[in-house]
Amino acid sequence: MLSVLSEKSFRNLFFAQNFSLLGSGLATIAISLLAFDLTGQNAALILSGLFTIKMLVYVIFSPFAGAIADKFDTKKYLIIQDVIRAIAAFGLIFVSEIWHLYIIIVLIYLSTAAFTPIYQSAIPKIFKDETDYTKALSLFRIAQDMENILSYALATLLLLFLNYNLLFVGTFIGYFVSALLISGIIFPFLSKTSGEKENNFSTNLTLGIKRYLSISELRGLMFLNLAVSAGGSMILVNTIILVRLSLELSEIAFSITMLLFGAGCIFAAIIIPHLSKEMTASRIMLAGSNLLSIIFVALAFWLILFDFIWFVLLLAWFISGFGYTLLLTPMGRVIRMVSSVDEFSQVYSAQFSLSHLCWLFMYPLSGYLMTISGGPFTLLTLALLMVCSNIIAAWHFRR
Repeated sequence: MLSVLSEKSFRNLFFAQNFSLLGSGLATIAISLLAFDLTGQNAALILSGLFTIKMLVYVIFSPFAGAIADKFDTKKYLIIQDVIRAIAAFGLIFVSEIWHLYIIIVLIYLSTAAFTPIYQSAIPKIFKDETDYTKALSLFRIAQDMENILSYALATLLLLFLNYNLLFVGTFIGYFVSALLISGIIFPFLSKTSGEKENNFSTNLTLGIKRYLSISELRGLMFLNLAVSAGGSMILVNTIILVRLSLELSEIAFSITMLLFGAGCIFAAIIIPHLSKEMTASRIMLAGSNLLSIIFVALAFWLILFDFIWFVLLLAWFISGFGYTLLLTPMGRVIRMVSSVDEFSQVYSAQFSLSHLCWLFMYPLSGYLMTISGGPFTLLTLALLMVCSNIIAAWHFRR
């Protein structure tokens, strides 16, 4: 898997993203703790509101990013987005009201919506070989999960000595270092070739969505995006409630719980290149979604029938991380298989937008159900949504 790092362009891009992910991970922890500190038991609603705004920005703005990105120098484009995120992250240190948090987060999310799909669309342009591309996707998934673990481990250490607001300094540093690393990258692989079409803005804006609606495999992917968001929203929105309110554990326990989820993700990412030799991308994704729904049902019945203990949550979140990564990682392979190189920016932007449209619905639903109905009902409802999504996605993949 590490052999793909011999490609210089990919290696530089890879390490730049790692610093960005580390900064984002620290921010996620600090924002969760800030929301709980400001609102107590209403933290799930606040977090779901923040995540909903995030998804709304991603859904609306990312297609525009895909439409305009090819008109600009890629290096400068990505650096500007990182600098904006770094400055905004520094401002989070001084937040004392919820509305302050909302304003700054919107600015960060706008820059991320402009940055991420263009960054993702660069990777398949580097690797022509399907095996190398699969390794690159798995390596990025491992890196993302490793950064999550490092973020939670670093946050756990820092929280022993510092106020959680200072975690935002780490976010600032992460984005700033990412910008510095990108400044040293040459992007010849992003230049248009003579065979590519030069589309106007309106064509670029709608191209990715049209491709999604016209190709059966991509329609199946849309329903798996719903499954990803159903499972992920439970983890991201409600873990803080399960740990701090239901179990009455500390901030550090919250970090450790999320660390176990990340460990499960890493384990899955390591074996995906091997699974890909024996299974199609669709089978791997469906298996991951089924596993995630089974764990949610099992945890729901445990909460109903037995005393809730931390070990059970840690085990459930580790297995959930494994299923989540099996579901999420192969999606890039499906997009690459059914898209041409000149469509990558638009189709990856469409995937970014449509996937976050699912998150837009699932974040508030997950937070609302947890606040009103509690853990068991929320887990069972989200599991049912995942099962229904799997059935429809499997039908599209078989067409």
